[in-house]
Amino acid sequence: MLNYLGRKPSFTREQLQAVRAMIEREAGTSAIAAAAGLSRQTVLRIKADPVAAEEMLARREAAEASRKRA
Repeated sequence: MLNYLGRKPSFTREQLQAVRAMIEREAGTSAIAAAAGLSRQTVLRIKADPVAAEEMLARREAAEASRKRA
């Protein structure tokens, strides 16, 4: 039986990397959102806790990998 993984993250690893790079360059939230193709709210969530955003993607990727093996 498959376990429920919860809602799929609204961003990909590539988008997360782009957001983090632009945050380091001190770009504005709206500019980051437009460049990454994300909502401002998603960018604000990543800015507030980038470690949690990374962990969320890692958990999802691990769960999907284990489903493929099963």
